[in-house]
Amino acid sequence: MEFDFIIVGAGSSGCALAHRLATYRPKDSILLIEAGGLDISPFIHVPAAIIKAIGNPSLDWMHIAEPDITRNNKKDLWPAGKVLGGSSAINGMLYVRGSRHDYDEWSNLGCYGWSYEDVLPVFKRLEHTSIGDKKIRGRSGLVHINWLRTTHPLAHSFVRASQENELPFNDDYNGEEQSGVAYSQVTQSRGWRYHTARAYLWPGKKPSNIQIKTKSFVTKLLFEGKQCIGLKFIKSGKEFIAKSRRETILSAGTLGSPKILMLSGIGPEKNLKSLGIPIINNIKAVGKNLQDHPEVMLSIEVNKSTYNTEINSSKIIIHAMNWLLFGRGPATSPYPHAVAFLSSSSQNKHPDIQIQLGPYAFSFDENGVIPYSKPAISAAVNISYPKSRGEVNLRSINHLDSPVINHNMFSHPDDMKKLIIACKKVRKILNHSHLNEYRVAEYLPGSNIQTDDEWSDYLRNNAFLGYHPVGTCRMGIDNNTVVTPNLKVRNFNGLRIADASIIPQIISGNTNATAIMIGEKAADLIHSSN
Repeated sequence: MEFDFIIVGAGSSGCALAHRLATYRPKDSILLIEAGGLDISPFIHVPAAIIKAIGNPSLDWMHIAEPDITRNNKKDLWPAGKVLGGSSAINGMLYVRGSRHDYDEWSNLGCYGWSYEDVLPVFKRLEHTSIGDKKIRGRSGLVHINWLRTTHPLAHSFVRASQENELPFNDDYNGEEQSGVAYSQVTQSRGWRYHTARAYLWPGKKPSNIQIKTKSFVTKLLFEGKQCIGLKFIKSGKEFIAKSRRETILSAGTLGSPKILMLSGIGPEKNLKSLGIPIINNIKAVGKNLQDHPEVMLSIEVNKSTYNTEINSSKIIIHAMNWLLFGRGPATSPYPHAVAFLSSSSQNKHPDIQIQLGPYAFSFDENGVIPYSKPAISAAVNISYPKSRGEVNLRSINHLDSPVINHNMFSHPDDMKKLIIACKKVRKILNHSHLNEYRVAEYLPGSNIQTDDEWSDYLRNNAFLGYHPVGTCRMGIDNNTVVTPNLKVRNFNGLRIADASIIPQIISGNTNATAIMIGEKAADLIHSSN
């Protein structure tokens, strides 16, 4: 089989790329290959069912990292969507562009064409929202972004408490300024998840020149010299060859794209040789620069019903009907009902801490989310710009094996120090008088945690990932990068990468919106050069 373009991965970036490229080039044929299945599970479409989606082997690849020596050898789950829509089908739905500063920093690092002014029109093009100023926000795009349909009352108390702690109210954190406390913007429509498969590929949306193959596993890229001419994939136990007349684009994600490169002989020579993989190009940066937001939960028990108790009660039938008929109620809720972006120090010009407040309490282990049984609200706290870095390597030559993920969350001491500062700021908000009438007791970390050493121990035992992995096929202009600013893989023709793996430095906030933008912008770059 032969196509003009082959796109590997129908996730946040791949769906956007496929649709936009097909629209630009209606006479060209596009093959979109997805290793996961169809996006038909109710756990995808009911927002509150996220706790049934993450850690579900039918929807999540459930990669397990190597023990983290900086956190008492803890093993983390690294989720990755296993369906059309990829991780946008199982994520927390919070829509965050990141700050102007983030993209200007990319440009300063040599990623020309990726400054805030460069990516702003792309964000506007993908957005369908009534939120914010129409000069900055998109009104007619394909990805629906709305306020939560039902906001828990304690989120309002948190917002007021934050304002009393010198955080200004921000009516659009995706607008000109990110700093402040705000209500959550989510990828939903009428209380249903609006993932990228729904936005770009559902009936009535998918251009006719896109052919989709699900449950198809790419095993190897094919080359003639330095020209990528296609790939091999396996579907239903049979091997197929698909050739690309113009380009092959990897959009398999931060864990998937470097894995496919390495299986094809592109990557660190030492690792590939140890597995007997013939070296096509020794690009040492493949799999390096792995980043994620270190995150921890602070919770207070309350005397008012919260969603972790509501959805585990006899009221669940009522809530399900409220969602189905009216698109309202607890079933419409992902985690965050309010968000805040703030600075760890008055010397910082840009926010470097993110808070997500939800009417839940839960913890994480390598199997996913573990709900708490009592009414509680929680603030998930992360630092926006961690300095710790990890890497992804091949486990074996078997395409079904998960990659080896090495990520020591606190390998850089500054990350621990800054997260402790963040926790102290959030505890102050949760202890504010606006929450006095509801607070029963501090659940996490507990009043016995006071000194920096006690906080450090708590974080080493309880910190978890933001589930925002980026960076393993870094974009830039130096020799330690994988792709150039036009997303071409170094030293090759006809091969690009378009997903969160190309991000050189993680943004301030959840990364799904950025991944969609990358797919949309990739279509512009590809169309203009073919």
